Formats: sequence, structure tokens, C-alpha cells
Amino acid sequence: MKRVVLFVLLCGVALAWAYQQHAHLESAPLTAYGTLEARDIEVGSKVGGRVKSLGTHEGEQVRAGQVLVTLDDDQLAPAVALAQAALTAARAELSKREHGSRVEDIAEARAAASGNAGFRADEIAQARADKARLAADAANAERRLARSRDLLARGMIAQQAHDDAATAADGARAALRAADHALAAATGRQAAALAVTARTVNGYRAEDIEAARAAVAEAEAQLALARARLDETLVRAPRDATVEVFDLRPGDLLAPNAAVARLLESAELYVMVFVPEPRIGEVHLGQEVDIGVDAFPRRRFRGRVEQIRQRAEFLPRNVQTREERVHQVIGVKVRVEEGRDELRAGTAAEVHFPPRAP
Repeated sequence: MKRVVLFVLLCGVALAWAYQQHAHLESAPLTAYGTLEARDIEVGSKVGGRVKSLGTHEGEQVRAGQVLVTLDDDQLAPAVALAQAALTAARAELSKREHGSRVEDIAEARAAASGNAGFRADEIAQARADKARLAADAANAERRLARSRDLLARGMIAQQAHDDAATAADGARAALRAADHALAAATGRQAAALAVTARTVNGYRAEDIEAARAAVAEAEAQLALARARLDETLVRAPRDATVEVFDLRPGDLLAPNAAVARLLESAELYVMVFVPEPRIGEVHLGQEVDIGVDAFPRRRFRGRVEQIRQRAEFLPRNVQTREERVHQVIGVKVRVEEGRDELRAGTAAEVHFPPRAP
């Protein structure tokens, strides 16, 4: 009986001790462990080419926009100049069509039209008179040929006389056809002169102006493309970062779209930790935390909770012990807000959350 009572008492003591330890753990400040990480950036050139000069080296801190590599631009710079010249010409043509003819050109065209009106009218009148005269000659030649044919049939004239009349009739017909063509040509020249005058006075059609505008837009696009390709000869840092890998020499050939350097973005230093699911209520977005690393044992660096994952998971096998892997945890991303110039990616870190309010 005494053994049973002793066993019950020991069990009670053990349960009380376990409850006390559990309560102590629940009230203890939350600390989570992880690794400092930084975002990698790979930079390169879309066009590639021969390396002309270098602007940095491995381990150096670079600023956003700083030139890392300069490539040879012997072929791309002239392309920009050609595109600029084409755009200037296209804009000049558009301006000419939008403003129409100059005042001097209009005055000259009107004066020429006035002079041409009389000259062309006289030319047409002369062509018509020539046609009428030749038409009469052709009619007379046809009558002579008809009489000659009748006389030849009655044996009153020689064959040669009839042949001469037939030849004269053919010549009269040909001259009349030439007169028709001359009259048509004179009328066409008059119409062309009037059209030139009207175009000079009235300016270009709306379709011509739209075509010129389209040519300007095309030239602008070609210039923008040429400038973009030329700008690719300067490989720049997109962010403030640290040069992690950079193995180039002047004279090296780079393929298009090939990475020339790997940078670590210093502004993107963070720690991913895993908080036990029962204690996730102690964590909230924007919460300030302290970050400790082995390299600075007496210092704490300020951080801020940036992300809390929405799905719980089992603790990754490479983080804690086998016993702790069975517990569910939630990933929390903590951004480092100070000491980014001193801390290094890949080092272990511990995140200390503020104690829970009583």
C-alpha cells in the first residue's frame, strides 16, 4: 500500500514539474533561429561584345547605376547617328507637308498658271485649227480617190494616176490622226499644268500628311531601338549591392544575354526563421525584433517582420533536432534594418522577439 501511495505522489510531482516547465516555456521570450540570406542579382548585356574596360572588382560595394563593364561600341554608335539623321529628315518632310507650299512658291505657281493658261489655250486652238484643216484635206483626198477609181474602171486614166490618188488619201488620213494626237497632248499638258498649280496652292492631302507622320513615328522607334542597343554596351548595377562574382578582363568576348557578374543586394538582407505554431500569435507584421549573430556576440541588430506565411509546415530537417521535427511551425521572414554593411549572407542568426505582454 505504501508503494502505491509513493508512486502516486511521484507521478503528481512529475506532472506538476512538467506543467511548471511548460508554463515557463510559454512565458519565456520567443527566440527563433535561421540563416542570413541576401537576394542574388545576375547582370549582363543583351547585345554582348568585346570588353573595353571594367569599373569594379570582386568584393566592392557598388551603387545603383554604377557602370560595371563597358563594351566596345564601334558598330552601335554609328547606328544611332544614322537613326538620328533619318528622324531629322522625316520630321522635316512632315513639317513641309503640314505647312504646305511657301508663299513664294504659291505666287510663282499662280503666275505660271496665268501665263500657261494663255499659252496652253493658244496651243489647243492651233491644234484644233490644224485638225480641221487636215480633216478637210482628208475629205478632199477621199473624193479624188473615188473619182480616180471610177475613171480607172472606165479606162479613162492610167493606173499610175489612180495609185497617186490613193497615196494622197492615205497621207491625208495619217495627217488627220496626227492632228488628233496633237490636240489630245495639248489638252493633257493644260490639265497637268493646272494640277501642278492647284497642288502648290492647296498643299498636300491629308493622306500624305498622315504618311509623313507615320514615317516620323517609325524613325523615332528606330532611334529608340538604336539607343537602347548602345546603352547595353554599359552594364550597370541595378541596385546598391556587393560584387560577389566578377571574373572578366579587357578584351574578353561576351555573348548576348550572358551573365557577367553576380551581385548580392545589400538592401535585401533578411532571415527566414520558423516559429512553433502555438506561439505564432506572438508575431505580427511590422513587429520590431532583435537579431544576433556569432560574429558580434555583444550586439543586437534591429529587424522587422516582413512576412508571415499562411500555411503551417513541419520544421525543415536541416534546422532542428529529430524530436523537434514533428512539431508544426510557420515561416517568418525578418528583414534586417541595420548592420547591413557588417553582416554577411550565409551566417547563422537568431531572432529575439519581444516578450509577450502579461
